[in-house]
Amino acid sequence: MQINSDLIGVIPAAGLGTRMGGSLPKALLSVHGRPLLDHAIAALEQLAVSKIVVVVGHAADPVHEYLRTRDFGIEIAFACQEQRLGLPHAIAMARDILTTEFVVLCPDNIFSDLEDLQYAKQAFLSRRPPFLMVATVTPTHQRDRARYSSGAMRSLGPHLYEYAVVDGGQPQGLAMNSTGCTFFSRDSLKGLPSFTNVSAEVTLHTYLTQLATTGQPLIYLLRGMRYDFSTPADVHAYDALQDQLAQANAAGVSAILLNQAGEILLQHRDDNPAIRYPGHWALFGGTVESGESAHAAARREILEETSYNVENLGLFREFVHNGKRESAFGGEINASLDELSLSEGQGMDFVRPADLPKLLIRPDDRETLKAYFGVWDE
Repeated sequence: MQINSDLIGVIPAAGLGTRMGGSLPKALLSVHGRPLLDHAIAALEQLAVSKIVVVVGHAADPVHEYLRTRDFGIEIAFACQEQRLGLPHAIAMARDILTTEFVVLCPDNIFSDLEDLQYAKQAFLSRRPPFLMVATVTPTHQRDRARYSSGAMRSLGPHLYEYAVVDGGQPQGLAMNSTGCTFFSRDSLKGLPSFTNVSAEVTLHTYLTQLATTGQPLIYLLRGMRYDFSTPADVHAYDALQDQLAQANAAGVSAILLNQAGEILLQHRDDNPAIRYPGHWALFGGTVESGESAHAAARREILEETSYNVENLGLFREFVHNGKRESAFGGEINASLDELSLSEGQGMDFVRPADLPKLLIRPDDRETLKAYFGVWDE
């Protein structure tokens, strides 16, 4: 599904990785046997970029040496960010090389499904917004990644939204976070702040807020997973998980379905002692069929069990339970109970997150809900 274009890829690689406890630039830290920089280059190659610009800092020598000794089959240029003044500043340091539309991909992210990024590129090139931000339903602890909500945006189609920031109040509907991957128009460079005599960081949020006044920017919601690496624990957890997933012998799916009030649709399982966890509350889901993707399986199971055709689902969690690879999604549901038709279980209901600790919930779904909403007191 590659689309021919002169899109340029940008990898900000000036970070030192001090929170990782090492002396190497963060982009060279190994995750599952490969440096993060390798993962980023592979993702950009899937997008058929015409060349890649790597923005390095004062500790540039190891990055230069690493790239000089390997043939990635694509032109790689360099820009220098001597002062670490934020992502817009890194883009500004490369502006003379950015002669066309470009995509910025931070190397501390790994995407489980690179076809996702191709869909995002297709939406960007067909609609030509000032920028298109790639978002995920997975929470983030990165300080410069603003939170968004489907309740504050208008959906333009499956997985595509108008860009709007939730500046205050309680977010409604499906919560999203930016992923460190954003497509930019060439004209967006005109909106870069002046960095003459600037000593303080300019945040990406500030830059995007300014660009948003020049047209209608977009958000693309990932179908797959984005893994974010900020600490050694993130790396260890990812490596261990990939080993576990590789050994799983079957696959299942589940979905946290949220309405605009932020309530979760749960199924009340039958009181049948012949089934697992009788009488428990559970997320809707089931088994992935042969040749079916997890995303397609989740949509099918929801349709079969509730009669609702959910359009927007993002992968939130991958884990192994009882030897089975499980994919938990987050999605939005715009229907009342009266508009749904239950095909399995003794009932279903919308539940407020605050009421979840009061319910008897199937153990694996309880862990998924805790991971999404935060740990609650038992």
